Amino acid sequence: MDIDISSLELALKTLITEFYPFTDTFSDDLYSLEDVVHQLIFEIIKEEYKKYAPQKTITDFLGDYDVDGSNRKYTRALQYAQHYRDCDNTAIEAEAGIRIPELEAQDVKGAKVFKGHQFTAHQFLGLKLQAECGLLNKLHEGQIEFSKKVSEPRFRELFEEYADRIDELEPPVNDPENVICNTYVYYGTETHFLTEFLYHLTLAAEEAGFPKACPMDRILSVCSPTIVIPETSWCPTVFIADFCMIPKWQHFCKPVFFDSEGEWEQKEKLIQDCKRIKNILLQRQLDKFVELIHSCSIAAKASYIEDHYWIWDNRAEYEWTSERIQYYRKLHGALMREFPKPHIK
Repeated sequence: MDIDISSLELALKTLITEFYPFTDTFSDDLYSLEDVVHQLIFEIIKEEYKKYAPQKTITDFLGDYDVDGSNRKYTRALQYAQHYRDCDNTAIEAEAGIRIPELEAQDVKGAKVFKGHQFTAHQFLGLKLQAECGLLNKLHEGQIEFSKKVSEPRFRELFEEYADRIDELEPPVNDPENVICNTYVYYGTETHFLTEFLYHLTLAAEEAGFPKACPMDRILSVCSPTIVIPETSWCPTVFIADFCMIPKWQHFCKPVFFDSEGEWEQKEKLIQDCKRIKNILLQRQLDKFVELIHSCSIAAKASYIEDHYWIWDNRAEYEWTSERIQYYRKLHGALMREFPKPHIK
């Protein structure tokens, strides 16, 4: 059955207002009802892409993008990416007792060895970005935090290079397939590395006089999964829930540093409720929604992203001072967990 995305949008709004008893707490400054629905539909489009996007070998993609296939950096990027996926899965298993299938290494044993690793364009472009962008490796390995490993001039160069790579990745609006794929690449990169979010937090910290104590709990509630959210009268206990709405992340930066405890408690309640809403609607009905969105045209899905989730307008324009660099290093060190060093040649 063909549907119009606006029909799905209306259905989600109706569902939320029926089971969520605090719709009056939605706010245009933080999360409006429309914001929540836009986030949900973007994630449904993303999940539909993951399920149905065509796959090819990395060799095929190297040819498509006119990349030197003999260059070992792409093989290393694949190994690095899997190393960090394994680390993430191990951490999730330790916290929640489950492993996420999509983080597992591809099985290329036995008869599958002839098929080799298969990737969507999104996965390949993520590997390509990892291989070609030095900043991402410096962030992953924590080297960005130390001036002895990354000097201030090199720090600036790395961020300038990263900004150029993201600019190159921005898709033309008349290319629907790349609108979906490339926006997903950018979304995944930012929600994993928090590169631009930490910059905007640094700017807010500067206004607050660069406080010595980083408000860790506040920051993590905005940008990271919550392992367990206790049950309420309208929602049972929720496990491993996030609500990474990138277009609104900047709205939380100043409150992170300037809000009183009471003011932040109200924001955190809304954040947690949005995570609960997402859990109820997506974790339990995801397959149904994916099939509904699959009946929509690629052009319709791309148009929805362009109109309601164009995160490319949120890119940072980096202007670094020594004080900002120092505080960014501090934020990164405080927020990011340490990964075991990968042993990759």
